Amino acid sequence: MRMKSAVAYASNAAETGVASAEAGQLIVLVYERIFDHLKVAKKALEDGGYGVESFTKAHDLIQQGLLACLDYKDGGEVAQNLSAIYEWSLREILSARLSKSPQKVQIVIDTLTPLYEAWVALAPKEPIQTLKPLPVDQSLTALRPAAA
Repeated sequence: MRMKSAVAYASNAAETGVASAEAGQLIVLVYERIFDHLKVAKKALEDGGYGVESFTKAHDLIQQGLLACLDYKDGGEVAQNLSAIYEWSLREILSARLSKSPQKVQIVIDTLTPLYEAWVALAPKEPIQTLKPLPVDQSLTALRPAAA
Protein backbone atom coordinates (compact mmCIF):
# COMPACT_ATOMS: atom_id res chain seq x y z
CA MET A 1 0.00 0.00 0.00
CA ARG A 2 2.87 2.40 0.71
CA MET A 3 4.14 2.03 -2.86
CA LYS A 4 0.73 2.99 -4.28
CA SER A 5 0.63 6.03 -2.02
CA ALA A 6 4.11 7.10 -3.08
CA VAL A 7 3.26 6.68 -6.75
CA ALA A 8 0.02 8.65 -6.31
CA TYR A 9 1.87 11.45 -4.49
CA ALA A 10 4.58 11.61 -7.13
CA SER A 11 1.97 11.74 -9.87
CA ASN A 12 0.06 14.51 -8.08
CA ALA A 13 3.24 16.51 -7.51
CA ALA A 14 4.23 16.15 -11.16
CA GLU A 15 0.78 17.22 -12.35
CA THR A 16 0.84 20.23 -10.03
CA GLY A 17 4.28 21.20 -11.28
CA VAL A 18 3.12 20.98 -14.87
CA ALA A 19 0.02 23.05 -14.11
CA SER A 20 2.15 25.86 -12.69
CA ALA A 21 4.80 25.80 -15.43
CA GLU A 22 5.34 28.43 -18.11
CA ALA A 23 4.57 27.46 -21.72
CA GLY A 24 8.27 27.39 -22.66
CA GLN A 25 9.06 25.08 -19.76
CA LEU A 26 6.28 22.73 -20.84
CA ILE A 27 7.63 22.58 -24.38
CA VAL A 28 11.08 21.73 -22.98
CA LEU A 29 9.49 18.93 -20.93
CA VAL A 30 7.67 17.59 -23.99
CA TYR A 31 10.91 17.51 -25.97
CA GLU A 32 12.71 15.74 -23.12
CA ARG A 33 10.02 13.05 -22.94
CA ILE A 34 10.10 12.66 -26.74
CA PHE A 35 13.85 12.09 -26.60
CA ASP A 36 13.45 9.62 -23.73
CA HIS A 37 10.92 7.57 -25.70
CA LEU A 38 12.87 7.74 -28.95
CA LYS A 39 16.05 6.54 -27.23
CA VAL A 40 14.18 3.61 -25.67
CA ALA A 41 12.62 2.79 -29.05
CA LYS A 42 16.02 2.98 -30.75
CA LYS A 43 17.53 0.64 -28.16
CA ALA A 44 14.63 -1.78 -28.61
CA LEU A 45 15.29 -1.89 -32.36
CA GLU A 46 19.00 -2.40 -31.80
CA ASP A 47 18.17 -5.32 -29.50
CA GLY A 48 15.86 -6.93 -32.06
CA GLY A 49 12.62 -5.72 -30.47
CA TYR A 50 9.90 -3.44 -31.74
CA GLY A 51 9.64 -0.62 -29.18
CA VAL A 52 5.95 -0.21 -29.96
CA GLU A 53 5.02 1.58 -26.73
CA SER A 54 7.96 3.99 -26.91
CA PHE A 55 7.33 4.78 -30.57
CA THR A 56 3.65 5.37 -29.84
CA LYS A 57 4.38 7.69 -26.93
CA ALA A 58 6.96 9.69 -28.91
CA HIS A 59 4.53 9.95 -31.83
CA ASP A 60 1.70 11.10 -29.56
CA LEU A 61 3.89 13.68 -27.83
CA ILE A 62 4.96 15.18 -31.15
CA GLN A 63 1.43 15.15 -32.50
CA GLN A 64 -0.44 16.32 -29.40
CA GLY A 65 2.28 18.12 -27.44
CA LEU A 66 4.02 20.03 -30.22
CA LEU A 67 2.11 19.96 -33.50
CA ALA A 68 -1.40 20.48 -32.12
CA CYS A 69 -0.23 23.45 -30.03
CA LEU A 70 1.16 25.51 -32.89
CA ASP A 71 -0.48 28.90 -33.34
CA TYR A 72 -0.59 29.33 -37.11
CA LYS A 73 -2.34 32.71 -36.90
CA ASP A 74 0.21 34.45 -34.68
CA GLY A 75 3.14 32.12 -35.43
CA GLY A 76 3.13 32.71 -39.17
CA GLU A 77 6.08 31.29 -41.05
CA VAL A 78 7.76 29.95 -37.89
CA ALA A 79 4.67 27.88 -37.06
CA GLN A 80 4.51 26.63 -40.65
CA ASN A 81 8.18 25.59 -40.57
CA LEU A 82 7.81 23.86 -37.20
CA SER A 83 4.71 22.09 -38.51
CA ALA A 84 6.69 20.77 -41.49
CA ILE A 85 9.47 19.50 -39.20
CA TYR A 86 7.00 17.84 -36.80
CA GLU A 87 5.05 16.23 -39.66
CA TRP A 88 8.31 14.95 -41.15
CA SER A 89 9.30 13.58 -37.72
CA LEU A 90 6.01 11.69 -37.46
CA ARG A 91 6.54 10.14 -40.90
CA GLU A 92 10.14 9.21 -40.05
CA ILE A 93 9.09 7.60 -36.77
CA LEU A 94 6.57 5.48 -38.65
CA SER A 95 9.17 4.63 -41.29
CA ALA A 96 11.73 3.70 -38.61
CA ARG A 97 9.19 1.41 -36.98
CA LEU A 98 8.25 -0.31 -40.21
CA SER A 99 11.83 -0.74 -41.40
CA LYS A 100 13.18 -1.44 -37.88
CA SER A 101 15.84 1.22 -38.45
CA PRO A 102 17.60 2.66 -35.39
CA GLN A 103 19.44 5.00 -37.77
CA LYS A 104 16.17 6.70 -38.77
CA VAL A 105 15.30 7.16 -35.11
CA GLN A 106 18.67 8.83 -34.56
CA ILE A 107 18.03 11.16 -37.51
CA VAL A 108 14.76 12.28 -35.87
CA ILE A 109 16.59 12.87 -32.58
CA ASP A 110 19.34 14.80 -34.37
CA THR A 111 16.77 16.92 -36.22
CA LEU A 112 14.74 17.80 -33.11
CA THR A 113 17.76 18.49 -30.88
CA PRO A 114 18.48 22.04 -32.16
CA LEU A 115 14.82 22.95 -31.66
CA TYR A 116 14.97 21.60 -28.11
CA GLU A 117 18.17 23.57 -27.44
CA ALA A 118 16.50 26.75 -28.70
CA TRP A 119 13.54 26.23 -26.35
CA VAL A 120 15.92 25.59 -23.45
CA ALA A 121 17.58 28.93 -24.19
CA LEU A 122 14.21 30.73 -24.47
CA ALA A 123 12.33 29.12 -21.57
CA PRO A 124 12.32 30.81 -18.16
CA LYS A 125 15.13 29.49 -16.01
CA GLU A 126 13.09 28.97 -12.85
CA PRO A 127 12.55 25.28 -12.16
CA ILE A 128 9.06 23.91 -12.32
CA GLN A 129 7.74 23.97 -8.79
CA THR A 130 6.02 20.99 -7.26
CA LEU A 131 4.12 20.47 -4.05
CA LYS A 132 6.16 19.91 -0.93
CA PRO A 133 5.25 16.94 1.30
CA LEU A 134 3.21 17.58 4.42
CA PRO A 135 5.17 17.78 7.67
CA VAL A 136 5.38 14.46 9.48
CA ASP A 137 2.94 15.52 12.22
CA GLN A 138 0.19 16.23 9.69
CA SER A 139 -1.81 13.65 7.83
CA LEU A 140 -4.70 13.70 5.43
CA THR A 141 -7.06 12.70 8.22
CA ALA A 142 -6.00 15.77 10.20
CA LEU A 143 -7.01 17.93 7.24
CA ARG A 144 -10.53 16.49 6.95
CA PRO A 145 -13.40 18.25 8.70
CA ALA A 146 -14.52 16.64 11.93
CA ALA A 147 -17.62 14.44 11.75
CA ALA A 148 -20.69 15.86 13.45
